[in-house]
Amino acid sequence: MDDGQVIPGLNEEWSFAGAKLMEWMTGVTTAFLVSTLIEKPATAMPLLVIILIGTTLSLSNLRKRFPDEERGVMNLVMTSLGFQPIGIPAPAKLQPRWSGGRISELPERCLFVELKLDSIINNPEFDPQR
Repeated sequence: MDDGQVIPGLNEEWSFAGAKLMEWMTGVTTAFLVSTLIEKPATAMPLLVIILIGTTLSLSNLRKRFPDEERGVMNLVMTSLGFQPIGIPAPAKLQPRWSGGRISELPERCLFVELKLDSIINNPEFDPQR
């Protein structure tokens, strides 16, 4: 319950249709670059509008797929380019993806399953504080 000390949404950045300003600027820039390749940009305006909105909303959806938003996108881009993300240790073999991605399943012959550590964690009586 709100006690009046915290104003909800105060720290949120500006957004329009769920996309932040940088994503809109990227969409406009992409549409501008594509328009330089077209002989008559005025006749291709529906295509340019689709590129503008498509780029903006796809970047917005990519950002929202990660729990830590911008940092998750940065980590995804850096790992796809072959660089290690800044300030994060290399991923473990158990969790080889960055930024809170879910573990889909563990191989049956991994040491974690062979030691039955997954049954300890999945036990309802498991208390990590003890």
